[in-house]
Amino acid sequence: MRIILLVIAIGLGAAACTPQAPAHDKPYFAAHPDERAAQLAACDADPGRLAASPNCVNARSADADARTEHFYDAPKPASRVQAPGAL
Repeated sequence: MRIILLVIAIGLGAAACTPQAPAHDKPYFAAHPDERAAQLAACDADPGRLAASPNCVNARSADADARTEHFYDAPKPASRVQAPGAL
């Protein structure tokens, strides 16, 4: 019984000592598209563990803003109405 408790204690101690990735905010991921893409790939690879992490949330938010900017910058089609005052 003591051996089992010792193994569990060592495992928990080693897990607690594992360094955490630094949390970056949304403006950081907006300014670094390569790191944003790498973080999104990591989040998609392990969504069960990482989906709610601050880095995944901030990277997804920055990616959504970047995609929205490209959407609104799309060229608008020319109007097919030649004389709008004559309608």
